[in-house]
Amino acid sequence: MIWFASVAAVVAVHSPRVTRPAPCTGPGPIVFVRATLLTMDSPALVPDGTVVVQDGRVTAVNPGSVPAGACRIDLAGRVLLPGLTDMHVHTAEAELPLFLANGVTLIREMNGTPTHLRLRDRIARGEVIGPRMLVASPLMVGAPLQYRHRLIASPAEAVAAAREVKAAGYDYLKIYEGLSRESYVAFVETGAALGLALDGHIPAAVGLARVLETGQALQHIEKIGMAIGGHQGDTTQLGRAAALFAGRRTWVTPTLAVLRVLDGTRTTEYTARLEAPEMAWADSASLSWWRSLAGTNPPRSPSAFYRFQMAVLPVLRAAGARFLLGTDAANPLMVAGFSVHDELATLVRDGGFTPYEALVSATRNVGEFIGDTLRGRLVVGAPADLVAAESSPLGNLAVLRRPVGVMANGRWFDRAQLDSMLAASRRR
Repeated sequence: MIWFASVAAVVAVHSPRVTRPAPCTGPGPIVFVRATLLTMDSPALVPDGTVVVQDGRVTAVNPGSVPAGACRIDLAGRVLLPGLTDMHVHTAEAELPLFLANGVTLIREMNGTPTHLRLRDRIARGEVIGPRMLVASPLMVGAPLQYRHRLIASPAEAVAAAREVKAAGYDYLKIYEGLSRESYVAFVETGAALGLALDGHIPAAVGLARVLETGQALQHIEKIGMAIGGHQGDTTQLGRAAALFAGRRTWVTPTLAVLRVLDGTRTTEYTARLEAPEMAWADSASLSWWRSLAGTNPPRSPSAFYRFQMAVLPVLRAAGARFLLGTDAANPLMVAGFSVHDELATLVRDGGFTPYEALVSATRNVGEFIGDTLRGRLVVGAPADLVAAESSPLGNLAVLRRPVGVMANGRWFDRAQLDSMLAASRRR
């Protein structure tokens, strides 16, 4: 069970003070001083560090001198590290402050719309305050769904859809279920020609082996697990999985926390979490859905289905798969922003990751995945997307649940400002 912070810890406005004589809103450089740096190039902490930021980028780390006229933020030993990322969300503009207040400075919408594209661009221009956004296409499916999607009935429709997705400016092509093998091949070939990466599920007609051959990134450990061992979790297939993944360095977004939540529905444990403070920021429609899964059954151990997924995960790790943190926010109990901390905790508790490895999936790996190797690292030239924590998250990831401050695209928000954002966003 991943317990949430108390109400007071979530919404209190009396936070640890960070000394700064100016609000740091001008065009000049911002300098963090007396910071303990976690660069994410290694788990080593660098004490008494100085970081200079200007024009949305880190321009110096531990320079010999500080630029004249810079706005100084004295972190007094607190830990400064790259901002966190959620690479699988379903979100709306009203939720953007929730991400920032939780130290999340980049998100990826995984069932995008033109509204999401416009929002991404407004954030990039500084018209809207929020984390930077990546936007995947609408779901490409082979059979009708109850929720937003694009139905693909032939390879010709797949080619047309991929071209439209590229022309509209989406960042990824979201592959979903039900696609024929022929339509999937058309997506792969057209995506390659257009420079449009594929990410998503494993269509049954295509199969895991073929999807891995294409280099498509994969979402959800349970989808991989079912493709390997079926609903019953056939452990004799784990060796085959190791062989399939070996040497491919496949990108995987496991979304463990929501899987664990769904594994515990109808229990008092699940029901108690509906009273967690974060639920004050969930919309009424989501809460109604989530409450429909409540119950009075006693807490239970993880099911055989969940345990099989946890058996698959180390196989993928040993075979060289690379991981991205994603939460599938908007699904049961996954409240925007807050869910990132649930995923970090679940990766460590159930997935066998060290705290540093979990953080790598939310920082440095993201930069590598998107082709910006400076992102997710605290180095010169990196985007000025940073989070300051009261102490080292390597000893206690929970300290990231309530950052001392967050910098998004070079703009600094202290704890009081983050709390104001939360208060304004709270469900009425």
